[in-house]
Amino acid sequence: MGEGPVLWALVVRETDDGGLEAEIVVEVDDGHWGGLATDAWESGFLAAGGAPVSTGTVQVRGGRFVRLVLIGGREAWEPAPTMEAPEAWLSAAAEAGSVLVTVVAPGTWPPSGLADVAPDRRAQEFADRLDAARASGSVLQGMADLDLE
Repeated sequence: MGEGPVLWALVVRETDDGGLEAEIVVEVDDGHWGGLATDAWESGFLAAGGAPVSTGTVQVRGGRFVRLVLIGGREAWEPAPTMEAPEAWLSAAAEAGSVLVTVVAPGTWPPSGLADVAPDRRAQEFADRLDAARASGSVLQGMADLDLE
């Protein structure tokens, strides 16, 4: 089982057609990056140019995100502790039946995370850094099935 994530974020993004999309963003440290990147790649994630359908599955139990399952069920990455999923995120994920999973390279966020960013700037700083990572091609993305119980 994969370990070591340093950041998990549940995000709701507006799509180009005005809809809502549930997204999970995950960043791991340097020591776990190779394992997560390999698992994502082998699950069908791509570095740039959209988000293909993957063999990944996002498991949500009782309103909590508990696990990202990759490589057809052979590898799992879990937030510790599990994360309460916001209602807007759950609604967008349930409506689509899938979740966009974005794996970002180590160092995408400030060294101490977003805690040092002024509270009124955190959401914009997160979005700006994520957009820059996407534009640079340093992310892996894929659409994962939603397993909701």
